[in-house]
Amino acid sequence: MRPPMPIAADPRGAPGFDYRLLHRVPATAVPQFLALEKRLQAAVQDFPGYRGESGPRYVGRIRGQAGQRTVHLYESILRFDGLQGFLQWMDSPIRRAMLQPAEQQGYGFEGSADWEGYSRWLALSVPGPVPLWKTNLLVLLVLYPTVMGLTMALHGLPWDFPAKLLLGNVCSVAITGWLLVPWASRLYGPWAEGRGPRWQRALALASIVGVLVALLQLFRSLPSTLW
Repeated sequence: MRPPMPIAADPRGAPGFDYRLLHRVPATAVPQFLALEKRLQAAVQDFPGYRGESGPRYVGRIRGQAGQRTVHLYESILRFDGLQGFLQWMDSPIRRAMLQPAEQQGYGFEGSADWEGYSRWLALSVPGPVPLWKTNLLVLLVLYPTVMGLTMALHGLPWDFPAKLLLGNVCSVAITGWLLVPWASRLYGPWAEGRGPRWQRALALASIVGVLVALLQLFRSLPSTLW
């Protein structure tokens, strides 16, 4: 088996797509989990668009209460050329066949897109330099309502929490990465680059904060049964 490739910058300068996975592994299943990771890393090597993976790296544990098992936490990061290759791998029959037995024994995972990946996408849409805090604020502007909307939309599905969480993350990444982040970068491009009169930049910042506050109040007013 070839060793997993390290995550490195693409020589063509393409931004790539990173996805961070937090693995929840019962204490009694750690050897099986590590063996599973080796098999997954071997299977993904020749998958279209795959660049590399870091981890799994041990990050801690959750001590079980009375009658509960201790759970160990591992972190890994997958990198693909783009979002489409990542989605194809996550939904591939090969990967699902490997994961199903482990999931039946209590293995679970959570995933999230790396905000650095959003920053790189944003950098492609905005020609000038953008401060990190502005990038993060624009991502938050589109990510917050997307995640909340998907949470409500997926609430009624008869799936377990890890499956709904994965689907929600995949959908939020696709919606924000392909549609909303480029839209926000065009709408707030002058503010992000610091161009234009000061009053216009102040108005743009105020509008972002105002929209986030309005969204917060809107979601607070909805029935708790939607979550």
